[in-house]
Amino acid sequence: MNDPAETMTQKLARLRLKNRNRNLERSRSHSRAAKRSSQQRIQSRSRVQAESRIRRRSAPRRRPVTSEEKEMNIDVENLPLDILQKIFMNMSVEEISRNCKLSERFDALCKRESLWRQKVFKDYGITDKIKTTWRQTAIILYSTSFKQVSAGEGYSIALREDGTLVIWGNNDDGQVSDTPRGSGFKQVSAGNFHSIALRENGTLVSRGYNGYDMVSNTPTGSDFKQVSAGYDHSVALREDGTLISWGGDRQGQVSDTPRGSGFKQVSAGYNNSVALREDGTLVSWGNDDEGQVSDTPRGSGFKQVSAGTWFSIALRENGTLVSWGWDGYGQVSNTARGSGFKQVSAGGDHSIALRENGTLVSWERDDHGQVSGTPRGPGFMQVSAGSQHSVAIRKNGTLVSWGYDRHGQVFNTPTSSRI
Repeated sequence: MNDPAETMTQKLARLRLKNRNRNLERSRSHSRAAKRSSQQRIQSRSRVQAESRIRRRSAPRRRPVTSEEKEMNIDVENLPLDILQKIFMNMSVEEISRNCKLSERFDALCKRESLWRQKVFKDYGITDKIKTTWRQTAIILYSTSFKQVSAGEGYSIALREDGTLVIWGNNDDGQVSDTPRGSGFKQVSAGNFHSIALRENGTLVSRGYNGYDMVSNTPTGSDFKQVSAGYDHSVALREDGTLISWGGDRQGQVSDTPRGSGFKQVSAGYNNSVALREDGTLVSWGNDDEGQVSDTPRGSGFKQVSAGTWFSIALRENGTLVSWGWDGYGQVSNTARGSGFKQVSAGGDHSIALRENGTLVSWERDDHGQVSGTPRGPGFMQVSAGSQHSVAIRKNGTLVSWGYDRHGQVFNTPTSSRI
């Protein structure tokens, strides 16, 4: 009960003191509760960590992530099935076989014969099995089919799907017998009497005639992405878009190699070379006796180029062709007209082009059937003109050669199977 004699001032002071004491007690209570909560969290965390350590000790040890798993870099478990099937169809047989081991879900696709049948038809256009299963058929075709070819002087070199090489024809300078062994190759080029191959790791290897050190002076390093062998020199394109040439330099085909970057494709000819820049323009250097340098087309709009013997040919973005240089057999003036071309190759005194519809057309010097013997019909995916013969790859991965056959460069063309 309040003292009646208590003044209003005293009453207010007493109430303030009471509230202050109540707030102080509440603050102390919160502090004690927070301290207990913190201790509980620490104890709980320690218990969880201890339990986790126990589980890790008792659980089977996980295998380390393999290089294949890192390479795959696909969230297989969460991808829609139709997307996963598209990935399957766009992988190489080697990649599929490797990744089948990494995921149960992907392995389920690997066991579906219908998918393998679709892939065989998509990659090789084949509708009949050559083994017991479609998967075995795909593996056989992958290991025996070809994906790139290059024709030289009396010989040719081809790259299989599995990254191995095969060379046939003239072996006067070891072009055939010294073929690099093993796999891991991704591009090849045949010169007159020497060849050069590019490995998947970006390194180069040359074989054959070494009269101008075009074999022994092959550049080291692992930053190359395309290469071309000429008569007695070679030129390579680095990943940074710069060029390097080596070998014979009688007419500046090495010393006059353009400096700087910005190149995306190069081709070596007799004693000259021509390169395509990223902006679609061309530059040539070396021997200019027949205008193969000075008559190089101006302007942009080009997407591929090939240097032959004293002449060159280029493919425009619009699918048309233009040739320049020596025209002794009409290899320039009789260049195929019209559009619809997708790849071209200049040889000794003849050229050959691949149309978008998979058909071939050749023109000019035909003393050994290098023009008249050109295969008819569609179904081709890449072609190369040599000195007096040509070779092409069909979409099913098989090869066909025609023209001069003195060294067996036509007759000894590999079949589709090594089995």
